[in-house]
Amino acid sequence: MNTKFNNSLLSILLGIIYSFTLSLYINPNNNNRVLIPMFFIVPLTIFFNKIIDELPNKFNSLSKKNKMLVPIFSFISCLGYKLVFISYVNYLLPYPTIINYSIKLFMFLLLYTSFLIFFIALLQVQIPVKHEVIPKKRILIYAIPFIILGIFYLLSFYPGVMTADSMNQWTQISKGVYYDSNPVVHTLFTYLITRIWYSPAAVVIVQVFIMSTIIGYCMYSFEKLGVDKKILYLVTLAMALNPVNGIMFVTLWKDIIYTGFILLFTMLIINIVITNNEWINTKKNLIYFILCSLGVVLFRHNGLLPLFVTLTILIILNIKKSKPYVITFISVLAIFLLIKGPIYKIIGIEPASSSEAFGIPTQQIAAVIKNNGYLTEDQLKKAEEIMPLNSWAENYMPGNVDYIKFHKDFNVDKLMEDKMGFLKLWAGACIQNPKIALKAYGSQTAIGWSVKGYVNWGSREISENSLGLKQTILSNTLTKIGNKFLNLTQKSDLTYFFWKPAFQMFFMILFAFVAILRNGSKTILVILPVLLNAATIFIATPAQDFRYLYANILVYLVTILFSFIKIDTSKKNISSIPNISEK
Repeated sequence: MNTKFNNSLLSILLGIIYSFTLSLYINPNNNNRVLIPMFFIVPLTIFFNKIIDELPNKFNSLSKKNKMLVPIFSFISCLGYKLVFISYVNYLLPYPTIINYSIKLFMFLLLYTSFLIFFIALLQVQIPVKHEVIPKKRILIYAIPFIILGIFYLLSFYPGVMTADSMNQWTQISKGVYYDSNPVVHTLFTYLITRIWYSPAAVVIVQVFIMSTIIGYCMYSFEKLGVDKKILYLVTLAMALNPVNGIMFVTLWKDIIYTGFILLFTMLIINIVITNNEWINTKKNLIYFILCSLGVVLFRHNGLLPLFVTLTILIILNIKKSKPYVITFISVLAIFLLIKGPIYKIIGIEPASSSEAFGIPTQQIAAVIKNNGYLTEDQLKKAEEIMPLNSWAENYMPGNVDYIKFHKDFNVDKLMEDKMGFLKLWAGACIQNPKIALKAYGSQTAIGWSVKGYVNWGSREISENSLGLKQTILSNTLTKIGNKFLNLTQKSDLTYFFWKPAFQMFFMILFAFVAILRNGSKTILVILPVLLNAATIFIATPAQDFRYLYANILVYLVTILFSFIKIDTSKKNISSIPNISEK
């Protein structure tokens, strides 16, 4: 009785403290600083009373390993939440220092406790693997909503959406002259489709079918693994009602099909992880795995990192069962080198310029010049050779190197002639001006780690061109509806959910932690491809373009579904594992 009374007393105390803490944190300048907290005291007291009564017992029920991991993951999640969601503007400054820090500490403890509860609660809910036999036609059932989505947006923005990159590839097709600034494989893919019907709409239709089928296969695979159909229908509906998917499906970008391959590659790894490598031990599945891997490396230049690093880790983690991964690695590398080498040479394809890789260094140098950072005379002279100093400063735009890269004064040839000299200039500028360089780096890579700032979500039109391509309004009503849905996603209070990939990345990692707690460290393999795809943003990214991380939008829901599956390693019967070739 005494313990219960003490718990109740502590709950009331915490309720009062956090009522004022939340009030001051959420709205520090509000005049009703005494009245407003009164509305929070009762619900917060009940909340803390429940935590104090139940949390210790639930925590003690965890395995020894998870008793260590849950607190660690909760702490990491707090740091991740702060990085992704919390503004660094210190609006609590009007308060005395002790109150300022007390509010921050109490909020951190509340967040930490919330993540503890989150992990412990989700571990109580799980889906045991069943390996059910499901008709292959179920793929089509799940794909139909996405086909309808694609058709709706195609009719709304007929014959599709095309930007400068799209026009670049279409020009290559029309002239028959190819170069690898955009992956030639994707350009030739577009070329083959247009032999049947020379219209962007033809490419959109094929793209919609491919993306719909891939998503349909993912949902089908989860149904085979035992996930309730009602849950899968809800996930399918949520994805199909997302206007972002609609406009992406009808945009002629290499990024769309590439995203599809990243999603499929993720699902195949889920099959591998759940079946302890047995899924890939059939010849047909191995062939499909190799074909999917080729799609990852050939449809975007940055696909090399997600594919080959993932394969390398699969080989290391499965030394005794590494044969299919070694075969995949060697096969894909050989085909990739064959295409990029002899075949490109025979066809006469010009390789892509490596200047694209210098986007972040260019931005950091520009930021130093813009902010009057310290550069030696030799460094200033080197920068001047590439671009006049006033042009560096005037055209620096945090987060987007295009204003410099495509400026008439930017001498890219001079940069390429002396790459080492440019890199020395960059290294010196960063070492001598670390704060400016770090801030510029953060701005340039913000799309990968923060929901703050702007994002380039793309277009809804066909860019001006000399090829006679233009949009046709087939139905004013459909176009208005399509625009209305897209406008809704771009409202300031909703943008982060639809157009900020860091939002999805945070939850992807959060549920990956749940999967690790439930099934062990190997489950991190599931999000490895999309993590490595995001890592390329931190290595070299020219702008805050949503399409670079479109994979986050599709993969995070798959990760959430996977996190609830409990893998039973004692079961040996895997005769009905999800098999792409099953009839």
